[in-house]
Amino acid sequence: MLIALAALALAAAPADDRRAEVERAVFELCPRAMEGTLSLADPAQVAAAGYTPAGVRQTPAGANPRANRGTGTDKIVISIGGEAPTRICSVWFGGPDNGRLADQVRSRARSSGYRGGDAGRLGDGTRMHLFRLQGSTPRSLAMIDGDAGGELDFEPGTTVILMSGAN
Repeated sequence: MLIALAALALAAAPADDRRAEVERAVFELCPRAMEGTLSLADPAQVAAAGYTPAGVRQTPAGANPRANRGTGTDKIVISIGGEAPTRICSVWFGGPDNGRLADQVRSRARSSGYRGGDAGRLGDGTRMHLFRLQGSTPRSLAMIDGDAGGELDFEPGTTVILMSGAN
């Protein structure tokens, strides 16, 4: 019995670390990138955050620097685009624990003061949750059930998009 409990504790530790890192990406690193205190174009700042520069993604709206953490189904991708005051930061994550991670991000959004979050559908039927944060720095947080943009090479995946100045 004691061995089984120890094995369960060891298995929970990596899952807790992954949950914490996904939350850190969405609720700490993205806001810092949006505010300009973390530059995803600066390899030293990216490395200090525990990520690896992943090149620039060219979009119709311009160049978006990206950074990765982890490999395989543990991979997390962060990308920033737009100009102040309207910035967009996206985070991609997923893998076998995708549902649990996405539920945790929704829970953290609500506990952080974001309102809304009811499930809706995009035009193609993809499920999405939209949250809004009011205050001196209004933000919107959209969670898409899928790898919107194709940053992950596995399924299932979730895309979180933070938008400043978009309430």
